[in-house]
Amino acid sequence: MTLRGVHPDIIELVPPEDKERISIAQVREAIRSAQFAPVEGDRKVCVVYDAERLTTEAANALLKTLEEPPREMAFVLLAGHAGALLPTIVSRSRIVRLAPSANAEQVESLTGLGYSQDEARWLVSVANRPGELDRFARSRFDLPELRTSARARASAMTIAELTAAALEGESVLRRAALQTLLERASEKDSDLLTDGVRLLSQQTREAMFVFLHDLVVATFETLRQSELEQDDGHPRTEPERVPPVILRTACLAIDAAHRALTVYAPVEAILLTLFLAVGEPASGRQTGGGVHVS
Repeated sequence: MTLRGVHPDIIELVPPEDKERISIAQVREAIRSAQFAPVEGDRKVCVVYDAERLTTEAANALLKTLEEPPREMAFVLLAGHAGALLPTIVSRSRIVRLAPSANAEQVESLTGLGYSQDEARWLVSVANRPGELDRFARSRFDLPELRTSARARASAMTIAELTAAALEGESVLRRAALQTLLERASEKDSDLLTDGVRLLSQQTREAMFVFLHDLVVATFETLRQSELEQDDGHPRTEPERVPPVILRTACLAIDAAHRALTVYAPVEAILLTLFLAVGEPASGRQTGGGVHVS
């Protein structure tokens, strides 16, 4: 029933066919339905697709409900980027980041050139800016060699070169630069904590949202690879640079930085706090996010 779009306890908010935005009338109707008990489940669920497309009035109406949510209604807001939503809505929500699913056609095209399934999925996730994947779709590269070379280049960079590569570098080098920044943060690298923070804080907030998104994806990838190699007993593809416990702490620290950025806290202070937190042992709980680390 859910897949067919006819579940009685699920309300879906999307822009009408002839409109580009989700209106306040739609939000009010969803809120009104919360007055009625769920039919089959324990609660009703209102799913707001493309939540960035809420009108200002609709977003404010939803905000009032989120401040005092009804017991029998849960709201799920789907957005490409939390930075596109009202900061007050983000601050009252629990952020759950979902890795983008690899485009089946892109993966198939890459495997047709000789890339493995894992390599193709990795490329689709990394080369995620307009036109970046075209380079790999035209001819097959030795991806392990390309990644090893990018890691070596990133390791030899000055902090100015590293931050530039992490922001605007070619896709594979950009991922390597992000991982190297993470390593330097775990080591409390003085250049990163001074010049690196200064250089990054000079970017626009939009650029910082993208940077934090890319950084948390790179962190999750490093953590996932580390845990897979531990579980499977496979030899490590490269020496472990950042222990898994620090990677988990880093994920929480990046999430906290993202939340702070949405409420317009000073960027330099956010970044300094983030990089200082990366190397600290996990405390167990991250305040404000309801996240528990085991």
